Order: sequence, then C-alpha cells, then structure tokens
Amino acid sequence: MKNIQNKRLLGKIALITGAGSGIGRATAIRFAKEGAKVIVNDINEEGVKETLRMIEELGGEAYPAIADVSNEEEVKKMVENTYEKGEVDILFANAGIGDYNPFLRTPFKFWDRMFKINFFGVVFVAREVIKRMQRRKVPDDQLRGKIIITSSGAAKEPQAKMSAYSASKAALVALTVSLAKEFGKKRISVNCICPGTILTPMYGAQTTKEQLEGLDGQVHLEHKPVGDPEDVANLVFFLASNDSDYISGQAINVTGGMIFH
Repeated sequence: MKNIQNKRLLGKIALITGAGSGIGRATAIRFAKEGAKVIVNDINEEGVKETLRMIEELGGEAYPAIADVSNEEEVKKMVENTYEKGEVDILFANAGIGDYNPFLRTPFKFWDRMFKINFFGVVFVAREVIKRMQRRKVPDDQLRGKIIITSSGAAKEPQAKMSAYSASKAALVALTVSLAKEFGKKRISVNCICPGTILTPMYGAQTTKEQLEGLDGQVHLEHKPVGDPEDVANLVFFLASNDSDYISGQAINVTGGMIFH
C-alpha cells in the first residue's frame, strides 16, 4: 500500500461508527494509515463515501456500512455484514449528536432522540460485537479485542443548557466502567474518551456565541484553544494499539487542560 506509515494495526479489523465526518473520519483515516481494514459506518451515505475516498487515496482498505445506530435491527445487520469480512479487533463506538437547549424548553422527544443515538447506539453495537468477540480464539497472553467509546468532557463538567447531552454522555462513562469490569476476564478492554471543544461539523453547527465566549480562560494550552479531530484520533489509536493493553475502564480527557479529573 502506498503512503501507509508504521502499520501498527496491520491485519486488524476496526469497526467505527459515526465515521462520516469529524472524529470518526479522522480516526478511520489514522487506522487505515496504520494498516487496519476499516469498516466505515454512518447514517450519512455521502459522508461515508468521502471517508472511503480519502482512505483509498492513501492506499488503505475500507468498506461502507450505512446504518442508523439507534435502530437495533440495522445495527445487528451491520455487525453481521462486518463479520463476513473477518473478526473485529477494534470497535470505536463514536456516533453521536449534540445540541444546546434550555432545560425547561427541552421536550421529551429531544431527550429520547439524544439517548437513542448517544447511549443506546453504543449499547446496540457493543452488545453485537462483544458477544462475538468474547468467543475469539487467541493466545492466552493476548486481548480478544478492544472497545473504545466516545463520551464527552461534558460528562465530567456538564454545562448549562446541555442537560440531555451531558446526561447521555455521562451514562457512557458508567457503561464503560461496567463493561470493563464484566468483560475483563474475557480479555476485552473497554475505555472511553472525553473530548472537549473539537473542530468538527457538529461543533460548528451547534456551538453558540455564548459557549465560545465561555471558553475564554478555560483551556490551559494557550497555543491551541480548540482541538482538531486528529488530536482525538491520536488517543483513539493509542487505545487501539498494543501499547494500551494494560489500560481498561478509563475515561480519558482530550480537552486541552480544560478538565483535570
């Protein structure tokens, strides 16, 4: 393959949800550069096509998986199709939505949609992958697989007028720890990442002037007040690589120093 760098993930299969843009796309590209076969999921078909095009330009290997992660049956079919290409080594459950709404003006249907995508979208795909992953035949000194979940800095430092989003992401931190404890004996590691302010399409579409002004003085890396998707992809790659084999059950910040716990 041309332009493939260190190939730290050579021979691995990675399923990434929400890979049609932003953090998911950046991670898909990073994984492909490292030699992984990447299954690119998103509900946005055009976004998936663009991610595939970018990976193919690098000489990487990637396949589309158009599905709505909040639809359990679609997720089951997606995972079945993925396993036809081989056993999944890495699941990056990244798909999610965000918004900015005052609590008293947030209808239940908004809460319902937020949790269906952000929380149950992870539950559905993790369940389908883990039940297969736990049966993998691997040497006794190796992990059977790695699960990485995208939570948010808002899970640890909830912001005003983001109650539904913050709650859905906090639930993912609890899910991460519970799954890590339950499946550690099956040699499956489970971690989550907690990004702060990252320049993604979701950030650009939904961040208000009030929120931007509120960032002043919160980020402690003055050279970079706002992160890029690649900053997060670097952490996800570390968690997917063998270098993190002794790490599980952690919620790791990528916030430029905005959050310290």
